[in-house]
Amino acid sequence: MAFVLGEHDIEYIKNLLIEAGDIGISTQKKGVLYTRKSDSTIVTQTDIEIQEFLVKRIRQRLPEIAFVHEEKQEENPQIIGERTTLAIIDPLDGTAVYTMGLPTWCISIGFYTDFQPQYGFVYSPVSKLFYHNDDSAAYCNGFPIAVESTMQIDSETNIFVTAEIFRSYYIRFPGKVRNLGSTALHGCMVADNARTRTLAYIGRSYLWDWGGVIPILLKAGGSLRYLSGKHVDIREIVANGFLLPEYCIAYSSYNHELIKSYLFELQ
Repeated sequence: MAFVLGEHDIEYIKNLLIEAGDIGISTQKKGVLYTRKSDSTIVTQTDIEIQEFLVKRIRQRLPEIAFVHEEKQEENPQIIGERTTLAIIDPLDGTAVYTMGLPTWCISIGFYTDFQPQYGFVYSPVSKLFYHNDDSAAYCNGFPIAVESTMQIDSETNIFVTAEIFRSYYIRFPGKVRNLGSTALHGCMVADNARTRTLAYIGRSYLWDWGGVIPILLKAGGSLRYLSGKHVDIREIVANGFLLPEYCIAYSSYNHELIKSYLFELQ
């Protein structure tokens, strides 16, 4: 049987993210303590608190769901079957900017069945931006959004990139190259490009960073492909320890090669 989120389920998930956002805002206002993981990345108690809150409340309503999440990865399922429905959670996408007191962090959840994206929810609490999709459309704050594939490219056009890309490439682009610190928010800027003037986001990282935005981007008519041109296969990412095997491009243009033309590999 196919996994379907009905209207009331979607409202339930949206309300959970708003509650989780309130938790994050309250802690951020007080000042955030953090520790470092073995890979030197930052984690806060808020990451864990929000993740546990979301898992508990989603499980109450959708007990058949399996969970993949960034924190406490030892709890992620070891075997994911073809018919498994996953809730892929990033409790704080942009933990580093969160600890700096900046507003561009998000809470992200994506639902996948048979390794296919179905529903995404991305909430930026401080910015008051809520992106999601249902079976019909993608939305920002309840209003339908769709990518403008032939958008004008000029000095006010944005490309968002992961900070690490400059170790391998330099970018020559007529517009602005930016980084807000959140993969999920970057991807939603692409899905909402008629308003944000965003051509693409180029990044890598893990599935939980991308999990919420992929269903939204695709439902809005956006595209997703690796820098090499290969299509993104969620099954392959799961088998790779949830790490994307190469840089990925979320883009609004119909032309993947156009995005690649702005990148030049360092020798």
